[in-house]
Amino acid sequence: MKNFWKLREFSLLTVPYAYIDHSNYLADGLFAQEKITMRIKGEMVRADSPYCIVFCKVWKRDAERFEYALTRLKDKMLLCGHTDYPQVCETLIGMIEEER
Repeated sequence: MKNFWKLREFSLLTVPYAYIDHSNYLADGLFAQEKITMRIKGEMVRADSPYCIVFCKVWKRDAERFEYALTRLKDKMLLCGHTDYPQVCETLIGMIEEER
């Protein structure tokens, strides 16, 4: 299941990403466990959804661990009772990649 996008931007030190998270920012705990340094650049939120798309920059040295943490996010969402997370990700990914 895909829940993030690796964005394009030229930088020697950072990699830009966008990922789908819950409004309670459940991914933050996973990033802390992996000791990932990142900078939040913004987010998109819909009033009728508990989910948001977070835009961030991650140090290149942390990019692999960042992607690994996001693979674990699905399990954390399900454990917290957000059983619609895989469907939301599939829908959003499909919409955005269709536009590309």
